[in-house]
Amino acid sequence: MSDNLSEEEQIEAFKQWWVDNGLKLVAAAVIAIGGTLSWQGWQSSQQEYAEQGSAIYSAMIDIAKAETDQPLTDEQKQAINASADQLKQEFTDTGYAHLSALLKAKLAVDADDLDSAASELQWVLDNDPAEDIKLLANLRLARVEAAKGNNDKALELLEGQEAGKLTSAYEEAKGDFHLSMGHLDAAYTSYQLAIDTEQSGNSRQLSILRLKLIQAKPVGEAEETQGES
Repeated sequence: MSDNLSEEEQIEAFKQWWVDNGLKLVAAAVIAIGGTLSWQGWQSSQQEYAEQGSAIYSAMIDIAKAETDQPLTDEQKQAINASADQLKQEFTDTGYAHLSALLKAKLAVDADDLDSAASELQWVLDNDPAEDIKLLANLRLARVEAAKGNNDKALELLEGQEAGKLTSAYEEAKGDFHLSMGHLDAAYTSYQLAIDTEQSGNSRQLSILRLKLIQAKPVGEAEETQGES
């Protein structure tokens, strides 16, 4: 799906988080330690901190990958949720925590627990994620709100966002929300923008968008097309 990050993209998102936040964390830590630790000692503790978070996250992803072959068992889901909760509590300021909350939200959606999914996604947004992760969480939260019947709220989440590489996915979602509300003109405009900004080169995705565009064709244009035929 266009709103899913691959494992490679998740890694890149975390790298970008570190670029965006690394200096800020360094400055805050230097002030906090107040000279009680040496610089070398602080670097060592930070490395250990990052390695611990990485190990927990990697183990969690290894469990989640089993879903590609067969459905996750209840025990596997519990293990994933437990690891995600640990990352959120002990590594709140890291990309590992944000990505683990995204995974928890996915499991909640799979279980039709939309309230829990919304809660996890909102947690991501409230805890200073990297921009790519923020945009993804916001898009998924909009989808969850729409699934709960809150189309107005879903649209509000997406309006005015500079979505970057997720622009097409954002516009597709807007089109879906408008279409479900009977706003054909707005849906048509959003689907056309989704087509125009689609950069993945995925022919299947483009075909889906074109079908949605036809479905949302404004009444006047549809009648004109029928008259010409």
